[in-house]
Amino acid sequence: MLFEEAKFIGKMMYKLHHEDVFPLCNLGSSDEELAKKRQPWIDEFIFRPAREKGYKVVNVDIKEHEGVDLVGDVTDLKFMNKLKKMGFKSVICSNLLEHVPDKSRKEICNSLIELIPKNGYFFVSGPYRFPYHPDPIDTMFRPNIEEMARLFPKIKIIESSIITSNDHRSPTELIKNVARIFMPFYKPKEWLFFPRQFPWLFRNYKATCVILQK
Repeated sequence: MLFEEAKFIGKMMYKLHHEDVFPLCNLGSSDEELAKKRQPWIDEFIFRPAREKGYKVVNVDIKEHEGVDLVGDVTDLKFMNKLKKMGFKSVICSNLLEHVPDKSRKEICNSLIELIPKNGYFFVSGPYRFPYHPDPIDTMFRPNIEEMARLFPKIKIIESSIITSNDHRSPTELIKNVARIFMPFYKPKEWLFFPRQFPWLFRNYKATCVILQK
């Protein structure tokens, strides 16, 4: 998640009344290290305020990781029934939908619509102008605001934005990325994708963010 993307989502989330947002389902949470160390702005703007105020956030992922509370597939009926008992008021689904097969994307969004009650919220974001980044796949799904919202039919848009970020173009990050060219021995599978990512060192990243209410 980009710095400005996390800032936008956090700002919108805490503008709303906490009883309308929490408990919050953090779908596709990945490992705890991502939000707290590799991209600490995620924790700073989105999750730390909830912890400090005592609001409940449940981390859900299809894979077991450090910090994941519930492991399962939201398209699985048995797991969905388990999630429904949690009483979620909203869900955040960020930078997940480009990493699932195209045929599964709509099914996942339909499950989220079922999960959240009337007047509940969806905080959804993903890459709009962003390099290929498999985890384990990247379908290159790069929706604009309207395309993202169409995944949630009959759900109204409360707020939306195309976020621009150039954090990766800071001098420190540029040096690190240029040095990466000469280090194929470090995480060689990731290095194979580097030629596709290199041109992006000189472009801004963009992300699509939509806040929806059921």
